[in-house]
Amino acid sequence: MHAIESIGPVLGIVAFVGLAILAFLLFQQARDIRRLREWAGRAPERATEAADAVQAAAEASRDEEAEPGEGQPAAAGRLRSAWKRFSWGVRDRYAAVDRRLPVDGRYLLAVLAVAVIAVGVITSGFGLVGGDGGGDKQGSGGKKKPEVAVLNGTGVSGLAALVEQRVVKKAGYEPGPVGNANASVPTTVVEYAGGMRDEAQTFVKAAKPGLGETPVQAMTADVQDSSGKAKLALVLGLDDASFGEGG
Repeated sequence: MHAIESIGPVLGIVAFVGLAILAFLLFQQARDIRRLREWAGRAPERATEAADAVQAAAEASRDEEAEPGEGQPAAAGRLRSAWKRFSWGVRDRYAAVDRRLPVDGRYLLAVLAVAVIAVGVITSGFGLVGGDGGGDKQGSGGKKKPEVAVLNGTGVSGLAALVEQRVVKKAGYEPGPVGNANASVPTTVVEYAGGMRDEAQTFVKAAKPGLGETPVQAMTADVQDSSGKAKLALVLGLDDASFGEGG
């Protein structure tokens, strides 16, 4: 029942879009039939238009060969003639392509523009192609930064939570478990598990403004037990026991 309720709106949207496309094609077919009938009934006018086109081409050719008048350099006349030929060529090519299309070419261009705008909005809004949103939580190469557990090995109350706010989150990392180490630790260290040495060194660089130089080492069993699923752990040592004092 839940699946039916969830897929029902989607099927409704798909059906609506399908009906809209069908209606559009029907209108476009009527348009083409009307144009075909008009074209079939305009044989004399087409002959006149062809004659006018020939005459216009001849006049343009004469304008090129004629001497430039006062205030009209020869280069300007040639440029105007070249622009006329170019515009006529573009118009004729567009008309030829438009006749082969199942729908009006202008409609296709409008749909393409709307699709490009929609894709841009969706990818930017949901971060599908690296939008600005959430960019501070992306590591090098677009990989998501790992969680970092913070363990207090100093005995100073609240130090782990403070470092989590001022160092881990500020560096753009997802905070993991926050707690106390099983024993006092003389020096702050970043421990890693599962071959995450490179990620640990990257985190050390990101945390350097707050903690300074910090060594890295493989994660010990007791730290791993306290870190939960986090593959990186920042174990605070006595050398950082005064972190945050004085501001």
